Amino acid sequence: MSLTALFDIGKTGVLTYQKALEVVSHNISNAATEGYTRQDVIFQNMSSGILSLSGVTGRGVKLEDIRRMYDSFIDLQLKTESSNLAYWDVVYNGMLRLENIFNDASETAFSNSINDFFNAWQELSQNPSGTAERTLLLDKANYLTKRLNLSYKSLIDERQEIYKDTQSLVNQVNNYLDQINELNEKIAASPGSLDAKDQRDNLVKQLNDIVQITYFEDNSGRYSILLGGMPLVDGGKVYHLSTALDSKQNMQFSLETVSGSIDVTRLIQGGKLKAEIDLRDETIPEYMEKLNMLVFDLTEAINAQHRQGYGLDGTTGNNFFSQLYDLTVSSPSSPTSPYSDISFKINNVNTNTYDEYQVEFDGSAVPPAWTVTDNTTSSSITPTVTSWTKGTDTYYKLSFNDIEVTIKNPDNTLDFTFQIKQHSGLLFNVAITDTQKIAAAAANPTTTSGEMDNENARAIYSLLDSEIIGNSTPIDFYRAIVSEVGVYSSSAQTQKSFQQSLVEEIEKRRQDVSGVSLDEEAVNLIKYQKMYEASARVIKVADEILATLFDMVS
Repeated sequence: MSLTALFDIGKTGVLTYQKALEVVSHNISNAATEGYTRQDVIFQNMSSGILSLSGVTGRGVKLEDIRRMYDSFIDLQLKTESSNLAYWDVVYNGMLRLENIFNDASETAFSNSINDFFNAWQELSQNPSGTAERTLLLDKANYLTKRLNLSYKSLIDERQEIYKDTQSLVNQVNNYLDQINELNEKIAASPGSLDAKDQRDNLVKQLNDIVQITYFEDNSGRYSILLGGMPLVDGGKVYHLSTALDSKQNMQFSLETVSGSIDVTRLIQGGKLKAEIDLRDETIPEYMEKLNMLVFDLTEAINAQHRQGYGLDGTTGNNFFSQLYDLTVSSPSSPTSPYSDISFKINNVNTNTYDEYQVEFDGSAVPPAWTVTDNTTSSSITPTVTSWTKGTDTYYKLSFNDIEVTIKNPDNTLDFTFQIKQHSGLLFNVAITDTQKIAAAAANPTTTSGEMDNENARAIYSLLDSEIIGNSTPIDFYRAIVSEVGVYSSSAQTQKSFQQSLVEEIEKRRQDVSGVSLDEEAVNLIKYQKMYEASARVIKVADEILATLFDMVS
């Protein structure tokens, strides 16, 4: 082997192991960097191709490649389960906030307010002419309405906060898409940009946590990002998301494409955005409607009984709570007391609950005929009709679309339209302001029964244990809501904990493959340092030999 070869071998060693030391140092520096993938050096011997008696001589070593220690399968698993964790984390935190709204364990629990309201009726029944009892009843009634107004308003505010947060998340999505596209071009121009690939994978993971996507790598090394088959990043182009509220005040997500805006709401199937859609536009509205049903049925039951009674001033037919429906009686043209003769009940809130309905009665037909029309959808409805008599009164109950309408002594040509108001939880209010008009008596106390008549107050108090809210008592209905929220919250916590454990396990597997071990890198650092020093020593030895030869010649 010539002295020139010794110099070359020493040179290749010095340059190669210098680069290896740089890679090890880079690994150590990024040991705590999120999403960093450990880099490894691949060495290759350099053959001169010159045959000798002992074989082919070599020319040293070269750095064949710097490789990312990357497992695509583990990385895909991590992205998928991390997205699921992000979903359940948002759901769980949302359910915790709902638990606080429906908290039934505190002294200000809504169920306590219901009990206090009905207990005030019982106290009034013990002294029906008492001013203090009547004032207390109005105080308890007003507190009941304000307490439920506050709960309902809190649900509305929660929806607004989720919408604001969603807008922020959509902005993050668009920012991530822009950054991924920029890194795509950088990687396509320089395939060896390993750190850029790490940055891109980390951005894809964060993007996938917000909205579940699919992606694949093309021949140029670019990632194409898809949302349910619709491109978000593709071939150097970026398509941004936007969000707004539709006509029903639900969130709608659109994708801006070259051909216009496309509704992609249904394509969002995972991540934080899906959790916020589920919370804001499904879970919270469901509990808002349950509160609406509670308020409406409670109002109707109290009002229907209150209208039958008499105040101390002799007035009757008065609503205790504000009416929560619009009613127009077309026939007879001058009804005597339509509010006293017609009452309503919701058994379940559905998409048709707040439609306008027209009810017609033909008392001359045999048997009497009822016709119901949904004016909102212009469709005819066949109601289930039951009838009964109580004393001299005849009652009819019509059931349709989970609504019950009870009519007492209908005129033969009765024709009326009604429409239940939305957001009963906000409209819940006490109509009575004059304590003299609180109808504790079953008959006119000024002319018939006297001031100590308490029959109607007792009848209203008995509603506490009556199934006036759907098929439940008021307390049972509310506690069922509280219990359901608690069960859902507990389930979300369980799911979150499971996903957290799963993500931690996959992350551990990723660290085993891609993570930086400081102990291992310390060993490599010493090993490559020794190789560097040895290669430098080869150059020094060659230089000494060459100097000796020069001395011999001279």
